[in-house]
Amino acid sequence: MPQATKILALAIILAAAQTAPTSAAEREQVRMVINLVAGVKMPFPEHLRNNLAHTERVQLDANGATVACLRLDDKIRWCYEHIAPVGARAEMLRIRNEPVQGLVVGQLYHYVDDLDLDGTIDIGSTTQLEGEPHAPVGKISQFFYRAAGRGDQFRADYQKLYDEGIQVALKYLGE
Repeated sequence: MPQATKILALAIILAAAQTAPTSAAEREQVRMVINLVAGVKMPFPEHLRNNLAHTERVQLDANGATVACLRLDDKIRWCYEHIAPVGARAEMLRIRNEPVQGLVVGQLYHYVDDLDLDGTIDIGSTTQLEGEPHAPVGKISQFFYRAAGRGDQFRADYQKLYDEGIQVALKYLGE
């Protein structure tokens, strides 16, 4: 009988281990990215044209926000903003995905916000630049806000962008 009890207890522990950490791991990854953003160093010397580091810049704002941007190739830049809680403002992580070339008509700019650091996005937006090349105009083509239920059809797209941004940061931020 004690052997059967041990096997049953082990089966319960394994079953709990398989179901419990799915959302907890995401929270841990979000916190690891925030720690990376706060801990990485600015590439030195600054503004070196031939710097091969993935991390482009790191900036600490006077209001407690920390921004780190990295570039994997010549097309996309990922920026991570950890905004510290001040007063009634929630602590949040914002991830931006933007083209490296700058303001060019036809380019898409994305950002997602995780307001409670639980690994699920709360706000997402996509802006497309339209108009003439000498005077581009930003037009919001998609918007998602979880609390109001706006843009629920875009939730999966923004969650995918957020998850990809977390993985990119864990792999390349600080290199």
